[in-house]
Amino acid sequence: MAFSASTTRPKLSPAQRTMLHNAIHGRPLETSLTRNSTSHKTHSTVQALHRAGMLAGIDHRPTEAGYAFFAVPEQTKAPFIGA
Repeated sequence: MAFSASTTRPKLSPAQRTMLHNAIHGRPLETSLTRNSTSHKTHSTVQALHRAGMLAGIDHRPTEAGYAFFAVPEQTKAPFIGA
């Protein structure tokens, strides 16, 4: 599920963004997750990242789409242009 700079970023939960960021930087996936996220949802979060095409393999390495997620700027509201 690779996407280009002209497309919008896929929506990821805060826990998914944190896990993907950790994977890209070589940290353990659970680092910096909140207590609720680590208690019982980490497996589901990793599965969701695999389904989204952001992680691959049994070692949960980031894919091109995973790296591209942080390369594409987040879309914000258009700046106000006027008097």
